[in-house]
Amino acid sequence: MIGGDGNHPTPETGTEGPPDPSARLTVGTRVVVRQRLVDSPEAGATDVIGRLAVRTDDALLIDTKRGRVAVPRRDVVAAKPVPPAATRPGPAHLRVSLDDLALVAAQGWVAVEQAALGSWLLRSAPGYTGRANSVLVVGDPGLPLDTALDHCERWYAEREQTTMFQVSGPAGFAIADHPVAQALVERGYTVGGGRPDWSRVLVMTGPLGGLPSATGTASQVVVEKTLSEEWLRAYSEGRTPVPGITEAVLTGSERQLFLSIREETSGRIIAVARLTLHPGWAGVFGLWVHPDHRRQGLARSVMAAVGTIARDNRTPAIYLQVSADNDAAMTMYEALGFTVHHEYTYLVQFEVFGSR
Repeated sequence: MIGGDGNHPTPETGTEGPPDPSARLTVGTRVVVRQRLVDSPEAGATDVIGRLAVRTDDALLIDTKRGRVAVPRRDVVAAKPVPPAATRPGPAHLRVSLDDLALVAAQGWVAVEQAALGSWLLRSAPGYTGRANSVLVVGDPGLPLDTALDHCERWYAEREQTTMFQVSGPAGFAIADHPVAQALVERGYTVGGGRPDWSRVLVMTGPLGGLPSATGTASQVVVEKTLSEEWLRAYSEGRTPVPGITEAVLTGSERQLFLSIREETSGRIIAVARLTLHPGWAGVFGLWVHPDHRRQGLARSVMAAVGTIARDNRTPAIYLQVSADNDAAMTMYEALGFTVHHEYTYLVQFEVFGSR
């Protein structure tokens, strides 16, 4: 399971003194930490803003504009996550960089076990989804490329898992133009691992303004804070769950909500989605409508409810991930104002433990 240097929040328990304000921060997110200046004659404080790179029992290592800063945890007065910094002009859902949004999305789908390698994130949730069982390649691993790839392969081999990498780029990027992807292909990795839905995945973002108002069927959307057995059964009709692992991933984010619509006559759940909330962002995961009830506007109703929740939480931008071969979903999201922010592909090493 995750230790204090992983990506799961690790609240402090069983210790004397006040709670640690940094306990709920997660590695990979942009944070602001107020540090007590113990050597200052006025005993003042200063704020440190940047990406939380490493958290140990004693210190927070934060990558700031002026370099990596170590903040002793005993000197933390206050701490909270903040939205990624804007890197370009435009609406909120287009202002952030590819790497920053990839890290935001990783907070919405947290694996059972995670480890950092520089800015890369190694993730494991055996048997459940590519996102939770791959290396998220962002930024610099802090090692020469071949050494970093060797490290990742050993990490997954120790867990008897196939090594997979999630490599992102601008819309339509070519594998040959991505140094990490090209190095993996040269090692024998397969693009998509033989699965069309893994070959090209679009990360789409949109503003609240494109979502419909929550009227009609949308007003019937039930929103729950906890994962119920009934919601999980409906969700599992669209994908194969892994007992214990699926529940851990679905409930592993800092804030998630479970949306559903019931059939009026039978009362059974016929549409579901999971929504995660981050500073400045909302993420939509697992939107599914029962085959017998498709083309009735239920997916749009769920998205309308997403918009209502995002507005209530003052969250201006929404992201989601959809396979590039899912034409129907892409058409709906585009009609709601979503555009492709970037895309990613999986590179899979089959020869170690076989395909999943």
